[in-house]
Amino acid sequence: MNIKFSIKLVLVTLFISSVCFAQELADGYEKGMQSITGNEINDHVSFFADDSMKGRPAGSDENLLASLYIARRFKDIGLQPLSKKLNPRKRVKDELPENLSIEDIHFYDEYLQRFSIQKAKLTSNNSFSITRKFAGGSVTSSYDYRDDFYVNYSETADISLTAPLVFAGYGIVTDDYNDYLDENGNDVDVKDKIVVIVDSYPRADIEESMFNIVKKRKYRFTKYKVAAARDKGALGVLVVQPPDASLPINIKYERIVNGFEKGKARLHERPRKNIPVIYLSNKAKRELFRNVGRKKVRKILGHIDSTLTPRAFALDNMLASFSIDLHCEVLKTQNVVGFLEGTDPELKDETIVIGAHYDHIGLGYYGTMDKGNIGQIHNGADDNASGTAGMMELAEAFSLSKPKRSIVFIAFDAEENGLLGSKHYAYYHPLRPLDKTIAMINLDMISRNSPEFLWVGGAFQGKDIIETVKEANKSIGIELFFNVGLFSYASDQAFFLRNEIPSLFFFAGDHEDYHTPGDDIEKMDFQKAERVTKLAFLTGWLLANQSGKPEYEDLTMDEKTAIVKESKARMNKYKDR
Repeated sequence: MNIKFSIKLVLVTLFISSVCFAQELADGYEKGMQSITGNEINDHVSFFADDSMKGRPAGSDENLLASLYIARRFKDIGLQPLSKKLNPRKRVKDELPENLSIEDIHFYDEYLQRFSIQKAKLTSNNSFSITRKFAGGSVTSSYDYRDDFYVNYSETADISLTAPLVFAGYGIVTDDYNDYLDENGNDVDVKDKIVVIVDSYPRADIEESMFNIVKKRKYRFTKYKVAAARDKGALGVLVVQPPDASLPINIKYERIVNGFEKGKARLHERPRKNIPVIYLSNKAKRELFRNVGRKKVRKILGHIDSTLTPRAFALDNMLASFSIDLHCEVLKTQNVVGFLEGTDPELKDETIVIGAHYDHIGLGYYGTMDKGNIGQIHNGADDNASGTAGMMELAEAFSLSKPKRSIVFIAFDAEENGLLGSKHYAYYHPLRPLDKTIAMINLDMISRNSPEFLWVGGAFQGKDIIETVKEANKSIGIELFFNVGLFSYASDQAFFLRNEIPSLFFFAGDHEDYHTPGDDIEKMDFQKAERVTKLAFLTGWLLANQSGKPEYEDLTMDEKTAIVKESKARMNKYKDR
């Protein structure tokens, strides 16, 4: 599981009235239900979490080996492939699973949905300078990386450029506010230029600022400002602090830069190119505005604050130059996808996705909770061999008890690199139409902590689907907390939710072995994993067979507030456990 993709674990649960579409369990599920066992989950986890798999990081031979193990199981139980058959990208070097030979790899390849990951690390060999032209010539001031400027850039190719500068206030663009207008209300052209913006927002010191309003708040953040500059054709963005800022650049931006120096992974097919962002120190800012005058800049910002009238302008006779050096590599990897067609002539056109990520963090060169553990095998038994094994059990169960709607089973890869496998599927290459995908169920870390309770995410985005889980749980009897809030975007259901597909996240909770070498099979509770998997099966059975389908619905803030209070009250009885 990728915890860094959430802000924090928000303790919330949902008070839900009954929903008319939820039904009692239709007959026919019994054979599938009986096929789900803790012993079989144990068998699968024993393979995935063995030391020989070296933590199965995305792009590794061991990761490919894990994908073939899943693909073989999908084929054995009768799931159909959806990907086009491709030539295997390479042969694995280590021993293959029992009854699977090197020559058989092509036999399972059509279950693999291939994609590429680009990884880039920012080196320390970066430069930035400002050139001022005047009648007698020009003068160039150069600055030191990390002392005078930081870099935010997530592409995979080095870049070096020189361009004119345009000051665009706070750099904000909304439907009713545009910092790219001059004092006369005319558009200021920033195509092929570098934009200078202030790292703040209008009327930041008063609570009534329009950018303190929930719907406008996102425009305060740098990534939205950079996107606006990119869409207008800018080549890069210089970010400066407001005149009265007290936080030094080395404190405010060091965490961001450290992330780029450790390495960023992204999908190869991402269509929108990023532009570089340079964060300037106060020293560099003062010299940048030397020709303009610090008092003038302060006055301009004051005018924007008081009138909400933009004042963009070109910084005449000035050029900025920068060079960014990256170390890059491309990894080829894969999701594993199996398809079970529904039995109903009409409902089979609709799809439910059931998924779990099968990758982990390998030897801890990325993702480990303790740098002292780098180089040790992180087996990821709970995270997420447990969920992968559960998903495979669900595939077998539904192949024995066939539902009316179709189901796509996906073992996602590169979740630990930033949910890249699910992003590849949901954003770029869905193998079944998303507009006919009615729900998604994701299993991630399902085997630890008390056997008495389970967290279920997705409550903030749909009352219907949560009511379905509660109906299914009448046959399981585990205490459900619908309390993961923003944490629901920390695993592979995230991009389905962002596509407004009602989604569930089955999660047994964080623990002290998360992303450490201690996440081993000996600490797993296979009976709990069995119960969670059976709950997922019955939930999926209801969703796949009922006549209606769940609606996506964002909860109001009042509903979320009520959720928190109810959840905390119910969780008190487990404090000592």
